[in-house]
Parts: sequence; C-alpha cells; structure tokens
Amino acid sequence: MLRLDGGELLPLLFPEFMQHSHMAHSVPATVVSAGRVSLEAGKLIADGASSSLNVASREEDSGIIQAYFDGQNVIQQEL
Repeated sequence: MLRLDGGELLPLLFPEFMQHSHMAHSVPATVVSAGRVSLEAGKLIADGASSSLNVASREEDSGIIQAYFDGQNVIQQEL
C-alpha cells in the first residue's frame, strides 16, 4: 500500500517473483504497508510482510484493495 503526496492510499499489486523493494523504488510514493494478497472464500485478504522493506500488511488493507476490485475505483484517504 502506497501513500501518495496528497495522503491518498493506493494499492500496488504485482506478481510474487518481483521484490517489494524494487517496486517501492520505482514509484514516487511512500510505502505504508506490504505483504501478499490472496483470495479466500471470494474475498481478497492482505496479510504477511515484506522482508525487503521490513514492513507488514495492515488490517485495513484488505478492505481498501477489495474496494478497487468492487468497482469503487476511489483512492482512499488514510484516517
């Protein structure tokens, strides 16, 4: 999960063979959380952590990512 300059949260999903640190350095944003996303019983679940960034996923990440796939396509503001 990235935080853009305006404070908006933006999920960045990519294949497992890519390292979190490589992706983080390729975008002009702040890393808020990182891990993996899986599909369980029809719901997207964000969990785990990134060893290359030393950052874990957050409980609210699943809902933010799910909102994008549900067609809401709105950038979330962090509270």
